Amino acid sequence: MALPPKKPQTGRVPPGKPPAAPPPKAKAGPPTRRGGAAPASGRASAPAPKNNLPLILGIAGGVVVLLIIAVVVMTGGEDHKPEKVGKSKEPKVETAKKAPPPDVSALEATGKSKCEEGVRIIQPRLNPDPSSPKDRVFNDLEAGLKLLKEGLEAYKKATDLAGKKYPLDDYRKTQDRAIKIFCTELESEGLKACDAGLKIIKSTESRIVDTNKLNDQERAQLYQELKKGSDLIASGMGLFSRSEAVSGHQFDVTPYQEARKVARMKLPELKPN
Repeated sequence: MALPPKKPQTGRVPPGKPPAAPPPKAKAGPPTRRGGAAPASGRASAPAPKNNLPLILGIAGGVVVLLIIAVVVMTGGEDHKPEKVGKSKEPKVETAKKAPPPDVSALEATGKSKCEEGVRIIQPRLNPDPSSPKDRVFNDLEAGLKLLKEGLEAYKKATDLAGKKYPLDDYRKTQDRAIKIFCTELESEGLKACDAGLKIIKSTESRIVDTNKLNDQERAQLYQELKKGSDLIASGMGLFSRSEAVSGHQFDVTPYQEARKVARMKLPELKPN
């Protein structure tokens, strides 16, 4: 029976036999990017050392980018702080703009009641009965005009506060008609009285310069004239005031006031004992 062949010993040549010549080495080809061909000898060659420079540069670049982003965020946050404060105030402004309009119901009620009452008093006096006393007609017109004026003023306040508009044309037409009847005659009578009083006082200018030269009868007559002139001016100016109270009309009463002032200064001196 044949024996199995023995394993040759590695690294040692068996005695008595010359060492076999090694086979010719194949010429190694040029190395490729993925690594060269495996070596022909039975011993494996050690792998080439790996180049870590690109990885290091990539990590360093990422760190720099992160630092830049962090700086931008921090500085940007500080710049936008006023914006955040400003934006927080915006809702307050919007809330103020959307506030409900003021309550003007009381002014509306006052305006309506006074205008209606004024019209009720005035209407019968726009075409009065000829038999009606003139003073009563004028007193009613004056009272109605005062109520109309107060009512229209209440409506005006309501319009100024809430921006509302009201149908007031009928009230204003009634007011205009009443003013035309009442104030036209009243102002005419007031002007007539003031002119008459002014004329009387001016006629006494030569005598009031030196009242010591007048006898008792002349002094008494001058007193009566100055008093009458002063009273006429006071009556006329009173009529002007009544007209102005309901119509807003104004008058130049300066010459009447100056004449009345002169008369009132002399009257105590001329007053009989």
